[in-house]
Amino acid sequence: MRNKVVKFIPFFGIFALIFYFLHVILGEIFYEGYNPLAQAISDLTASNSPSKNIARLFSLLYGICAVTFSIGFFIYLRKKINKAVTVSSLIFCLMNFISFFGYTFFPLSESGYAGTFQDKMHMVVTVFVVILTIVSLVLFSVGFFKVKGHKWLGVVSISALFILMAGAMLINIASKEYFGVAERINVYSIIIYTGILSLWMRKYIKHCWNDNGAVI
Repeated sequence: MRNKVVKFIPFFGIFALIFYFLHVILGEIFYEGYNPLAQAISDLTASNSPSKNIARLFSLLYGICAVTFSIGFFIYLRKKINKAVTVSSLIFCLMNFISFFGYTFFPLSESGYAGTFQDKMHMVVTVFVVILTIVSLVLFSVGFFKVKGHKWLGVVSISALFILMAGAMLINIASKEYFGVAERINVYSIIIYTGILSLWMRKYIKHCWNDNGAVI
């Protein structure tokens, strides 16, 4: 039974990737007049958003899958590769927890930024998510670079880090007309990275499958 559960964990990461983009795509469809070039993704789930019901549904499904995957990823891989990967997996798990519960309880009060307590807490959650994401990507990079056969994932990790930071820099310097583009560069980097981790974990589990059909 345990082996079957372990085999299924990577699919939660893949489902998370799918649900996230469904939340964005369907949210934009149901939000008449939404401008993805200028507006933040969080506008789709804002309390006054016309797309909040459909966007929040798929955002919830994304969060559940992302948290489930990150927990399974940490539990299965802890002490299997090296300390850096174990610690980064734990931080990655914590980031997904804060992201899920933080954005669920503190969506924007309205599209844009109204400056309410709810909006301020939304920003606090974002700060923690960004910091934890950066730390986890740095440690993933270090950990995977140390292991022969997994160096490519170290390259992917550092690339995701650079893309995330480039997006963060663009958010600060981009004009309001292109804020949405800059934010998407930032956010999509970690969403896609989660999908890549899922595919890698699936391949890693197959590699660790012994002749008796047990995961080692």
